[in-house]
Amino acid sequence: MTPEDILSHPPKSLTQAQREAYFEHGFLSVERCVDDTWLGRLREATDRLVERSRSVTASDAVFDLEPGHSSAEPRLRRVSSICDEDPVYWSFLTESPIVGVLQDVLGPDVKFYQSKLNFKWPKGGAEVKWHQDVPFFPHTNDAVLTLGIYLEDVGAEQGPLMVVPRSHREEIFDHYAEDGTWTGDIQSADMGRVRIGEAAELGGPAGSITIHNYRAVHGSRPNLSDRGRPLLLFVVSAADAMPYTANALKSRYEQTVIAGSPARHAHHTGGTYLIPPDWSGGYTSIFALQQREGTNKAPSAQAGGEPAGMS
Repeated sequence: MTPEDILSHPPKSLTQAQREAYFEHGFLSVERCVDDTWLGRLREATDRLVERSRSVTASDAVFDLEPGHSSAEPRLRRVSSICDEDPVYWSFLTESPIVGVLQDVLGPDVKFYQSKLNFKWPKGGAEVKWHQDVPFFPHTNDAVLTLGIYLEDVGAEQGPLMVVPRSHREEIFDHYAEDGTWTGDIQSADMGRVRIGEAAELGGPAGSITIHNYRAVHGSRPNLSDRGRPLLLFVVSAADAMPYTANALKSRYEQTVIAGSPARHAHHTGGTYLIPPDWSGGYTSIFALQQREGTNKAPSAQAGGEPAGMS
């Protein structure tokens, strides 16, 4: 759906000013949006995942481990496909008032794409370099976003999400290195065109949410504080936005309609994008990709620098 289509529907949870701010800047932050009851359930589910990770000794399709992770002292970077790992997360996404928030910025018909839980463990939780989401999972239109929920209070020292305003209206950057390796971040030669000095820092008290369009440039600093920063992340889209490529984070819920009805037509916006690597085998996390843990080469069509067309 287009922003105009979405805004033609009356708001359910957000104010009209908040909706317009999202479309203008490419992101939105709402403090204390999740009530204490849901927040408690989400924290309990997260504690269960951390407890499970104690028996994990190497990163796998679910748990991405920080260096130094151990049974005695778990240190996680990510848990992937959390909706498949604990039913509380799926219940939250489909049964809580957050559904109305999603409809306010995606339209009445909303579907699920992927979920994850990114940690920044105290004293060294990894940074996330500047990047966009669209190069990872391009869709037929731009009504695609990531919803984040802070499970704990998050201040500047914990490495909150940062987003460059209006970058969702600007260029889509190459996330491949010159040798054709996928790095998952904007290349250093292009960073001069990114308005990092204007980036907004989206911290907030526990229960706050962040929403950013999948074209928006975003990242976060390392967590050098004494407090952790668990951040739930759900990628959702308008029902008429269709993915072009395989989903790296497999889920039995992928493409499930969580509000409204399935789309009868796909909505296409024009554009030419680089195709990401073949994610059909999955990957552990953006942390592993950006830290160059393993390699992901560009498809052969990109080897000579030619982009693949999508329109």
